[in-house]
Amino acid sequence: MSYLASWFWNQGNYREKNEDSFSLQRVRLNGLLGRRQEAALVAVCDGIGGLPQGETASGFVVEQLTKWFYRKGLGLMGGLFWTKRTARAAVEALWRIQGQMERCEKAEGICCGTTCTVALVRGKRFLVLHVGDSRAYRVGRKEWRLTQDHVKGGALCRCVGAFSFWHPDLCKGRLGKGESLLLCTDGFCRLAPQGFFKGALLGENEGEQTPYKRLKGVAGFLRAQGEKDNQTAVLLSYRGRG
Repeated sequence: MSYLASWFWNQGNYREKNEDSFSLQRVRLNGLLGRRQEAALVAVCDGIGGLPQGETASGFVVEQLTKWFYRKGLGLMGGLFWTKRTARAAVEALWRIQGQMERCEKAEGICCGTTCTVALVRGKRFLVLHVGDSRAYRVGRKEWRLTQDHVKGGALCRCVGAFSFWHPDLCKGRLGKGESLLLCTDGFCRLAPQGFFKGALLGENEGEQTPYKRLKGVAGFLRAQGEKDNQTAVLLSYRGRG
């Protein structure tokens, strides 16, 4: 397989429930000239705690994105120039999800919302779409933060659901061999200093269990620093094959 993947999902010590949701999907594609590549979807959503049904909002968005990935996304990702076409289709999918949530909110008389950071990966190429204050990082010899928080005056100002539709930020790039994509909610990164993940998550001789242990160690360290929020992270490392 092209990637080594792991995830961490934890309620934390203070929250009554976990309002984070995530999806990690990996599929083999038949590529050009008989080459086989792996495609992946990673989505991380953090339900807005100040609004009701945050866990429902994040779970719904993750579920709908996963359905879209298998119904349409994979077909687009198998073609040439896939990032441009897939980006357009993914934005349209988020727009439809926004409409579905608005109709449900009106019918139920509630207002809920969630952040949404999603990565679509084929081989070494990746595409990231982002709304809210969850984050995406590229981690290798250096640490690159790929997203910016949509926060104004200390409050979240963009999300999927509660507010009107916001066009997601888009980011494209490549992974080098041994580099990783990290998608996480703010409870996993808010107290992390710049460059922290480079040293905490990568190392030599990585076995199947090592990435999870490192994610768990990072989460525990941040809780010891005072983090009280739910913590969710997905790490996808490119192995340089396929």
